[in-house]
Amino acid sequence: MKLINLKLALSALALMLFSAPLWALSSDKQKPVEVEADRFNLDDAKKVTVYSGNVVITQGSMEIIADEVTIYSVRGTTDKMVATGKPVKFKQQPDGNQGLIRGEANRFNYFVTKDTLVLIDKATLWQDGNTFESDQIEYDSKNSLVKAGDKKPGSKRVKITLEPAKK
Repeated sequence: MKLINLKLALSALALMLFSAPLWALSSDKQKPVEVEADRFNLDDAKKVTVYSGNVVITQGSMEIIADEVTIYSVRGTTDKMVATGKPVKFKQQPDGNQGLIRGEANRFNYFVTKDTLVLIDKATLWQDGNTFESDQIEYDSKNSLVKAGDKKPGSKRVKITLEPAKK
């Protein structure tokens, strides 16, 4: 019975939180990306860019705040982005009448070609009073799949709080 309830809760939360690709306003992808940081290091030979110290990345309604962001490129395009912090924070306004989505974790891994975001270590998502917490939350926007939890012994259980529907 608990497995069915968890699947139902995860499905409801996934529909609510992830109805737009990576939660974005459709216009966000057309906006410029702005990055501010204390330090910047580009290793062109290794195709690695590192922003460190009070990193703030914005694009349209999306904002990421981290201690360090590392961007890995393959054949001239971004392949993976890793953000670390205590915690890394993000917020973004989705399309429609949905509320602002906020999230945090100590590490974010975004796999660009797979369109997959993984929040690791004390991961939490909030929207409209609803909360989703786990040691790890993975969202595959190409396939609209959400996975939560970590198989490591002693890992924090998945915790979901859903507010009653407004009439």
